[in-house]
Amino acid sequence: MCIRDRIKDESASVCIKPPEANKPQTPEHIKKYRKSFNEQPGVRQLHYGIVDDPKRGDEFLYGKKTLESDHVIQTIKYPPMSKLTEYANDLNEAKYASHKREPLGKPMPRNYEFPAAVTNGDFKFGAQTINSESAKNVLFPEGGEKHETPEVAAQYLKTHGDFAPGQQKQRGYNWPVDKTNHRFGYVENEKELNGAAKCVQPERFASNFPQTKILKKTVEDYIEVTKDELGKPKNLGQSADPNQVFGLKTKKTEEEGAWNAALCIHGDPSSQKEIEPDKDLGKCTKKNCTNNIRKPGDEKRVFGVPTIRGDIPAKAKKSIADHQNYGGEPSAIDLLTPSTFLEYGITEEDFN
Repeated sequence: MCIRDRIKDESASVCIKPPEANKPQTPEHIKKYRKSFNEQPGVRQLHYGIVDDPKRGDEFLYGKKTLESDHVIQTIKYPPMSKLTEYANDLNEAKYASHKREPLGKPMPRNYEFPAAVTNGDFKFGAQTINSESAKNVLFPEGGEKHETPEVAAQYLKTHGDFAPGQQKQRGYNWPVDKTNHRFGYVENEKELNGAAKCVQPERFASNFPQTKILKKTVEDYIEVTKDELGKPKNLGQSADPNQVFGLKTKKTEEEGAWNAALCIHGDPSSQKEIEPDKDLGKCTKKNCTNNIRKPGDEKRVFGVPTIRGDIPAKAKKSIADHQNYGGEPSAIDLLTPSTFLEYGITEEDFN
């Protein structure tokens, strides 16, 4: 007997779709970077760079305020004229042909001579439309489907390619044979049997192997020189001895005169004098610049400027053009294993 206890709130449904109360929430300072922040209904979309900016009031307006000036109607409108000025203006306008052809407030007179029937009040232009069958009855005829005549069906078949379901396409060719019983193509006189077996197991059938052909030796020699053989070097006229080795033999021992890496480093001195170091090794050979001891107490004196300038105080603000090391540069171990605080821009000087 198997006893299975059901643990509360650990079913498959709860694991796949956890309740909203137990669902981990996104921190407030990270919400502005998620897509769901700008996809909330009824919320204005803002760039995450200006979400935390101070909010402006509802009366805040962008742009520059337009200064009030004269309105367009006041600028374009001509001042009112007196009767005498208006009469003088009409006399000046009457000289233009456009004023005579298209007077203001009246249709353009074309001087047409219409027949007497046109003057009748019931006269109408155009041809009267004759009522016919409505489009609704054509598309959806009463009593079911509306059959087409063979002539109409042939027209739609030619213009729109309206073939019935399962209808064969007829091109109207004048065939010299009966197309319903005639078969096109080539027919084998001798059928090939066991085709699949010959493809899978060709060694069972002797007819699948090429027959041996006897050729001239000159042809075979030409093929041997011009073609590449699998697993063999190309025949370029060299010796055919399989035991022949090309090149110089590698010397492996010192007796054979081998020159190994150790001899390249230490050399092959012929006398003890060649092994001794040079007399001026580690000393200055320039005249009047030798590091001689001039007075007692200079035995351990170090000449020159040190690489790490601990002898002078470091500057509070170092210039980018100053390449001197004042002892505050990181060591090799600091470069190989930097501190975890450097990822946040915190250096060792910030803890002092």
